[in-house]
Amino acid sequence: MRWTVRISFLLFLAWAAFMASPFVALYDLSKAVEAGDANRIEERVNFHALRTSLSRQILGEYLEDQDLQGTELDLATEAGAAALNPVVERLVTPQALIDLFKDGWPERAAGRSSEGAAIAPRLDIGSLRQAWKTFLLSESQGFRSVTIPVPVDRPKDEQFRITMRLRYTTWRLTGIDLPAPLREELVKRAAVAAR
Repeated sequence: MRWTVRISFLLFLAWAAFMASPFVALYDLSKAVEAGDANRIEERVNFHALRTSLSRQILGEYLEDQDLQGTELDLATEAGAAALNPVVERLVTPQALIDLFKDGWPERAAGRSSEGAAIAPRLDIGSLRQAWKTFLLSESQGFRSVTIPVPVDRPKDEQFRITMRLRYTTWRLTGIDLPAPLREELVKRAAVAAR
């Protein structure tokens, strides 16, 4: 009986550590951003997956307003991806992530937003209550992926949704779902860049 309790307790501790590990990794990423440590940011970010995530969002936002079907939609998707490439490439750098996490806008990559200051996706956990709320509002997609809304005290349409994915033993940032105003501004900038 004693061994059963000990083994159960150890399994519980392992499970708790695993459940907390993506949040610890995101916290580590936020500290790397605060320090401006590009090397540590590169260790914690899967830039290829992040590039794909941002391209889908911005292109989806653009095509949402268009009345296209079939072949027209396929052609528009290909043309849009080509036009977006320069904009997205500037967003998917350590420096752009530092700007995004600090002010909510990747100023060096995309210029200053004309709509005022955005809300930054900071992971400032000032209390145990806020940490618990972040944990409760996160969404797990199996054992290898978790999406964390930040900041948790803002309405959903103003939140960034950060996706962390486990690769081997390291959690890495693989996606950032941008708030609608930021996506719209990036679509406008992509349209200007395509001209």
